[in-house]
Amino acid sequence: MEKENKPSISRLRRVKAVLTRKQKKYVTLDMLSRWVGLYADVLADDLVYFNPMVRMDPSLNMMDLLPDIESYLAEIDQHNEEKRLANPPRQVVRKKELQEYRSVGDFVYHKMTGAGGLISPAATLSDHDLHVLQALVKREIAKRKKKSKNG
Repeated sequence: MEKENKPSISRLRRVKAVLTRKQKKYVTLDMLSRWVGLYADVLADDLVYFNPMVRMDPSLNMMDLLPDIESYLAEIDQHNEEKRLANPPRQVVRKKELQEYRSVGDFVYHKMTGAGGLISPAATLSDHDLHVLQALVKREIAKRKKKSKNG
C-alpha cells in the first residue's frame, strides 16, 4: 500500500491567505512562491494534490486552485472539530478544592450526609466530585506509603 502524499495544512493556509488577499486574476507558481515565501518546488509538491499539471507547467493559473484549497481546508477543519467534540475536556481538580477536605472521610461526610448526620444512600456524586474523591484517595495512599517508609 502506498502512502498518499497529503499537502501541508499550514502551507496551504498561507497559500489561501495570499491568494484571497491578492486581487490579481492570473497568478503563476513563481509569483505565488515569492508571495508565500516558499521555493516553487516545495509549493508545487503541495499543489500537485489539487492539479497534477502544476509541476509540468508552472505557468498555470494558481487562482483556479483556490476553490479546491478552500474546500480541502474546510473539510480538514470540520474533521478536527468533530475530533475535538468527541473528546470531552479533562476534569481538573485544583489544590484549593483538595484543601477543603482533610481526608476521604471528611469529603464523604460533607458530600453524602443528610440533615441528621447520617450517610444518605440516595446521595449521588457528580463527575467532578468523583475526580476530587479520586485525588483525595491518591493523596491518602501517598501519605500512607510515606508513613510506612519513614515508620
